Amino acid sequence: MKMKVFFILLLSFMVLISGCGKNLTANGKKEAINHPVELKLGTKMPDESVEGKAFNLFADLVKEKSNGDIVVDVYAAELLGKGKTQIDNMLMGTQDMYVEGATYFDDFDSRVQASSIPFLFRDFEHFQHYNTGELGLEIHDQMISKGVRFLNTERNFVRGPYRVLLSKKPIKSVEDLKGLKIRSFESEFYSQAYESVGANPTVVAWTETYLAMKQNLVDAVTSPISLVWSMKFTEVTPYMTIIDEYPQDIVIAISEDKFSELSKEHQDLLIEAANEAGVEAVKLLEKEVEEHLKLMKEEHGIEIFEIDREEWMEAFSDFHEQVEESGVFPKGYLEKIKMIE
Repeated sequence: MKMKVFFILLLSFMVLISGCGKNLTANGKKEAINHPVELKLGTKMPDESVEGKAFNLFADLVKEKSNGDIVVDVYAAELLGKGKTQIDNMLMGTQDMYVEGATYFDDFDSRVQASSIPFLFRDFEHFQHYNTGELGLEIHDQMISKGVRFLNTERNFVRGPYRVLLSKKPIKSVEDLKGLKIRSFESEFYSQAYESVGANPTVVAWTETYLAMKQNLVDAVTSPISLVWSMKFTEVTPYMTIIDEYPQDIVIAISEDKFSELSKEHQDLLIEAANEAGVEAVKLLEKEVEEHLKLMKEEHGIEIFEIDREEWMEAFSDFHEQVEESGVFPKGYLEKIKMIE
């Protein structure tokens, strides 16, 4: 009799334990919360970079908001592979998250390439309205249908925070671009854009750009201002022009399969943490850029110019028409972007 009572009590205890620490997910499934949900996040940026610090801040915010129920493990400096490899990892389920520019996801929707077309967007606010408005949400819906979701819905995680052109001769107007040997990355749009205004773009790997300029293989390079000091570009180019040719931001992407496994509460806090991390990242970035600019002026005597943005946008408008005719984007798509207030 005592043994029977013992087994009944033991069975009741096991049932009680199995029912504890679970709650319904957004899809009605059960999610165990009696141990942390671990999310593997990959990035190409090192931990000590501003972006690396922001990604670790995101991880801290998630842990804090979830009371330790969710732990984001950050794998920096391409520990999980190159960009496209990490995106494939997400789809296969071997990693959960990847953070980079949205153009890395152009295999899911070619329309994301619009973000790197020079002088299409007036400023970052225009770009942000595009991403959070009807056109941007259409792209995001397409992403989700193919297995990837962007968590930072406010699209406020700025990269840069603006772009500059480093050169061996002063560049003050579009006319100064004619004949300029400018470094290009592997983008047909980008090279064609500068060819359309008379420059001579040359594809050079980012890590080889400093040497290429030192050896006079190229005369100029465009870059986010935040990377100029670390790349030592002002050692070999005495002039800097603030062109901000296109705005850049970072997306914190998560596998849709993993996201759908989480409770609604946990989904919401991930989105909240991603948007908060974007705000803090901009503060970190602006502070570092200010320090770097001071060093560039003091140690290298860099001379800085600004452009007449309307002049440059007008000069590149012929290229925008060429893009419209290429068939990469729906008819009238770039014009719709330009009309966004």
